[in-house]
Amino acid sequence: MRIWAIVVVLAFLLPAVAVTTAAATHADHDDHLNRGTGTITFTQGATISGPTVLSDHTTIVKVHETLSFTGNMRGTALTVERDIMHTVTDDGKTRTFTTFHGRGNFTGTLGNDQVKLQIKYEGVKNSTFARGNFVVHGDTSQMNDVHGEGHFRGSLTGGVEGGGSSTVNYRMHWTVSTHTEEPEARDNDRDTD
Repeated sequence: MRIWAIVVVLAFLLPAVAVTTAAATHADHDDHLNRGTGTITFTQGATISGPTVLSDHTTIVKVHETLSFTGNMRGTALTVERDIMHTVTDDGKTRTFTTFHGRGNFTGTLGNDQVKLQIKYEGVKNSTFARGNFVVHGDTSQMNDVHGEGHFRGSLTGGVEGGGSSTVNYRMHWTVSTHTEEPEARDNDRDTD
């Protein structure tokens, strides 16, 4: 009797495992990893608040920033950015640099897809160089999910500290996931034991 019970349980479990495995395999084929490169131009706009001087060495300002992307990601992100300007004296030399982070909305294309994305970014810059990271997520015009991340770095063109615009290179990867929902299995058996 015990062997028959095991056979009956396996008969019900094996199809469920097969369906789960097939759905997982199907989902893997719907997600495509893409890689790309291009440039980002940062253009500082109006000051929202600040400058707030915290000490002789630290000042904070919050600004509107426009990020213009070219390359595999093409379009514009309107963001709010918080800049923290640092002045450090080391071995008698004064150095200044800015740490920054921002978030906003991007509209344009990513690869071959029209997208609307939320973007978050952070980095560090001085008068000649900038580097940092960004993440994006949102939807394509076909309502497919988009997730991506990348980093930027490079020598700056144009002014940076206190305004102006500057351009750096970026490298990123992203996935586009289609919404393919599998129908749920339902037990329509109305018999009772």
